[in-house]
Amino acid sequence: MLLLRRCPKLKLRPWVRLCSAELIHKDGFIEKLRHSFDEDERSNMVVPTFKKAMLYPDEIAIKDITGEYTYFQLYLAAKRLAIQISNICGSSSLSNVTYLCSNNALWVAIQWSCWISGQVAVPLESGQAMDQLRLQASSCKTKLLIATPEFENLAHELSQGLKSATIVLDHTFVPTAESVSSTSMYAKQLVSTQGAILTESTIPGDFYAKAPAMLIYTPNAVNSPKPVLLTHRNIDAQVRCLIASWRLGPTDCMLPILSMNRMHAALGAVLNVGGNVVLQQKFNGHNAWSALLGINSPSKQRVTLFLAMPIVYKRLIAEYEKMFAKDSRMVDYIANHCRQKIRLMATAFALLPDSVFYRWREITGQNIYEYYGMMETGLVLGHTLAEPHRDQTNTSAGSGSPGPSNVGNALNDYRPGTLGAPLKGVTARLIGNNGDELITCKNELGGTVDHGLIQVEDIGGEASLAQTVIGELQIAGSHLVSSSLASNNHPIEQEQNVQDGFFKTGDICAYRNGHFYFLSKTSDVFTVGGYKVYGSEIKKVLISHPNINDVAVLGIPNKLWGHRLGVICIVSPDADIDLDAIKTYCYRHLPAHKCPTVFKTLVSK
Repeated sequence: MLLLRRCPKLKLRPWVRLCSAELIHKDGFIEKLRHSFDEDERSNMVVPTFKKAMLYPDEIAIKDITGEYTYFQLYLAAKRLAIQISNICGSSSLSNVTYLCSNNALWVAIQWSCWISGQVAVPLESGQAMDQLRLQASSCKTKLLIATPEFENLAHELSQGLKSATIVLDHTFVPTAESVSSTSMYAKQLVSTQGAILTESTIPGDFYAKAPAMLIYTPNAVNSPKPVLLTHRNIDAQVRCLIASWRLGPTDCMLPILSMNRMHAALGAVLNVGGNVVLQQKFNGHNAWSALLGINSPSKQRVTLFLAMPIVYKRLIAEYEKMFAKDSRMVDYIANHCRQKIRLMATAFALLPDSVFYRWREITGQNIYEYYGMMETGLVLGHTLAEPHRDQTNTSAGSGSPGPSNVGNALNDYRPGTLGAPLKGVTARLIGNNGDELITCKNELGGTVDHGLIQVEDIGGEASLAQTVIGELQIAGSHLVSSSLASNNHPIEQEQNVQDGFFKTGDICAYRNGHFYFLSKTSDVFTVGGYKVYGSEIKKVLISHPNINDVAVLGIPNKLWGHRLGVICIVSPDADIDLDAIKTYCYRHLPAHKCPTVFKTLVSK
């Protein structure tokens, strides 16, 4: 769609281009390139995902609503767009490049193009109000806004106020697979220097060792958007953590129904190992079930990893009850397919109602494993998968699925709310009210977790891992947000959230028998008549109601009781529910002192 010229500002070294490409099989180039990447990583350099894409040129990377795209197609599209970006921003200038794109292959190409050009990728959530988008784009002083056609008008409106350049591109910008399949085309993207093969016309590898990569705005900061700055090393560590924890390989296919901003690490992890990702632009229960069950999909693209928010599982259950529950053959097929083919069904970033967990297990024979993470840290607590079955086609229907190794394959032993232990490279600790360290758990190499010792004086009696400890969760690891990157372009204050090298999450968690459990945010702990009440407990009960999509719990100061509890419930437009029904539901499922006294409903769009 765009006619681009080669940018003279891109840094080129006097490397010798590879000749006689057709005399060498593509696999030979790939092995030499892999060797070069391995050498870089042994030298503590970062190899971004767009470079790893060159190891799997002809494999399908992304499948979206418009079709399938190989790694090499996306790489070449990103490289072409990077030239245009460099023309506007300058090569390696670390300028903030914002973009508006739904869940499709172009999101990946745009992100890679920012990195190839040496800029900071700033994805914006398109569902936000214009004022929020304008505030975020303005606060990061964006020089360029990239959009896909459905957001063209929005992009132009934003750019006019910001006086920034705009690029609009659609899927035709990506070259066809047939046009780039030859070995000679692949070889043109490589150069040889001192016996090593490197990617051509890209920034030297040492640039990515310290440079910032992404600026993401947290979705829960409306009036004052909170920016999270991630370096290439941060993202690389998050990606490595998931590759090790999920035992990812080239046969894995991930179906994520999440915001792209929340799944960038999971996306990078699958693409780093040559797997493929199925992206759906908007949630649709029928389409999601079709993708999950591999209907009309080649065997290489059968989903093995499913990531979704709890509300998605809730809606999929509703779709199942409507479409499949009365068809005994479909009931058996869904249960058998999910047990045999899918290695992981997981959720994060929100509370999972118990009723949703148990009904999903009845339908699929699979647990929904809960992971803990933040924008600042990536996923840090969770469950490590056992090695995948080498021949899943021979797995009997009743054998169960390959589940997390730390709970074995005993399906019914797992309980909802269990966050597991630190993932590879993560250290987690709980801090008491007086600032004392209660317990510290380390997982340095991805193997056995060192669970440390509970401090006896803090809980009384003998120290035992079977005892429950409650405190504020703090996280340490190489993939935390860097606090040393505050500059004129990235004025982000991180120091206040760091203590002794640990990131303060602001969440209250419990620890027992080697597992962490989320209790509440520190800001959602209320005192009601002398009782301590966790807002998350009330929220978890209310969102289990089939007609309630989300809940906000408020603590209203009260001189007599300490706090009165109020709730704002987000309900579906067609929901048949009123305030009296919500009150009755609360009193049926909560003790009296935890029941809200102030209720309000809002209808979701």
